[in-house]
Amino acid sequence: MPEIIRPWRECPFAVDSFYVVLKSFTALRDKFVEGEILQFEKDAWSRYDGITGYFFRQKSSIFTRVWDIGDGDDIEQWRELFVEREPA
Repeated sequence: MPEIIRPWRECPFAVDSFYVVLKSFTALRDKFVEGEILQFEKDAWSRYDGITGYFFRQKSSIFTRVWDIGDGDDIEQWRELFVEREPA
């Protein structure tokens, strides 16, 4: 089944770019810790759940990390949670 990406919201993350978690927070399906370095992989929209998931990898883990945001939420909040950085 093809992924359907919502046309009304652009992804704020660049594929394969690295991001640092600015402050610890709990997301719908994950917990993030200040200072973690994550590499962005992809985003996917769930029409059923009304959320977009942003998927990251972390060198020290085999698990995919996920930050979810609701359709009605302001995507600009990502700037309070993540900052892009150069690869180490």
